[in-house]
Amino acid sequence: MALVVKGRIVPLAAGDPGTVFRGSVFVDDGGLVEQVLPARRKAPAGYEQAPLVDAGDALVFPGLIDLHNHLAYNTLPLWADPTRTDPYLDHNTWPRRKTYAPDVTWPAYAFITAAPEELLAYVEVKAIIGGTTSIQGSPPNNRPRDNWLVRNIEDETWGETGGANFVYASTLTEKPAGLKDRAKKMRDGALFIYHCAEGTLGSTAAREYTACAHAGCLQSRFVGVHCSSVAPAAFDEWGDAGAIAWSPFSNLWLYGMTTAVEPAAHDGLTVCLGSDWAPSGTKHVLGELKVARVVSQHLGFDFTDEQLVAMVTSNPGDVLARAWPRRVGRLEAGAVADLVVVDASPRAVPWHALVHAVERDVQLVVIGGTARYGTAKLMKAAAAPVTTPLRVGTENRRVALTRPDAPQKAWPWKEIVARLETVRANPKAAIDAAESRRATFAGAAHARDAPLRLELDMPTGLGPYGGLPGNLDDIVIPPLQSLTHDADWFASINGRGFHGGLLDELHKFYA
Repeated sequence: MALVVKGRIVPLAAGDPGTVFRGSVFVDDGGLVEQVLPARRKAPAGYEQAPLVDAGDALVFPGLIDLHNHLAYNTLPLWADPTRTDPYLDHNTWPRRKTYAPDVTWPAYAFITAAPEELLAYVEVKAIIGGTTSIQGSPPNNRPRDNWLVRNIEDETWGETGGANFVYASTLTEKPAGLKDRAKKMRDGALFIYHCAEGTLGSTAAREYTACAHAGCLQSRFVGVHCSSVAPAAFDEWGDAGAIAWSPFSNLWLYGMTTAVEPAAHDGLTVCLGSDWAPSGTKHVLGELKVARVVSQHLGFDFTDEQLVAMVTSNPGDVLARAWPRRVGRLEAGAVADLVVVDASPRAVPWHALVHAVERDVQLVVIGGTARYGTAKLMKAAAAPVTTPLRVGTENRRVALTRPDAPQKAWPWKEIVARLETVRANPKAAIDAAESRRATFAGAAHARDAPLRLELDMPTGLGPYGGLPGNLDDIVIPPLQSLTHDADWFASINGRGFHGGLLDELHKFYA
């Protein structure tokens, strides 16, 4: 279905990324941008009957891209071992703390086992209310899942026959043979997003970067996640075409330091943002933008607001374009119509406005030309498909969630939350019931009608998947976390983690 979105357009077009103008984005029936035109220009033919979203003075940006996440954990609170007094050295140290499995792994695994559909709905809604249109880090699954709310980077096939693998990802530390295989796939056109050298400078985690260099992985289609233990001078080995997924909140929370992204950017590497995961990260990349601003000011990085905005739009979009046959992250002819409408004053500088925007400012999110989330007024104007009401902080919103077994019917948000609360109340009973349903299914595990099964990726480098305790009665699931950066979340930052109080400043953006 065609669509027209009118407002203050911030297209981040490749030829002139700094331009801003009043105009319209014209989306064709295939969900692609046909044209982006100033208000004085004549509209292309064929849009006379198309739904029109008039956003007034609001800003229309490309949809935000989260290039690093672990979605399966995003119902959980911030985690910190109460007995730990010093920053961790690398990503293989903190998962060994006694509190980690009961606080993080077991609750997350209970949800993916007993309520996989509801879990995915919850965490994707949490992402989209921050303007996210594409996200990396969805949990591995046993079969294709229809009706994604947010574009899932590893699973996006763009309709290619056979489900082409355009993007590979790994949280597990790869052996040399595996890295060489990934190096070949990158040379053949695929992208590789890899947890690499996550830790402090001088830690053994830096060997992972060296191993990538030896295996030939430091290419233009390589995305190094974190790379915080890499000495600035070592980025020279990469050349000027690779990319880093930067998660400053998580780095500071666990290690008390962060990646040398400014030297990396000066060396020509593309810096992108990722919100990582709930146990040591922000709720979505709109929140992570604020962390990037605070950290950049504190460390003397010379990033402008415009450069920070690029880290969640055009930068990751350009990186994905090295493998994807479609472009995201820029609003220009031929690009995928992923966009976000953000409330702002008429004279607001767009870059400053987005860095400082909070959840209530996100007015509309369009993915592939279809309105997925927004105010009731704009969702109606965009002729959104079936939607369900949603309370986001103090605001009312609508979200296009449909039932897994009935894609034409709305999936009420209250039912999703109620199911997760049922699992919380009695994890053992919910897990036993889910396992029983799977055991009685007669078809193949990968069949489209098979019960959905997810795996819990382990962001540790040690082992590929998480698991449950021997005694399911030992599982205690904490209360579901709010969708927004609220007072309780800010309170959970104070006096915890290893950021030295720097992250305490984040609440100022939300005052």
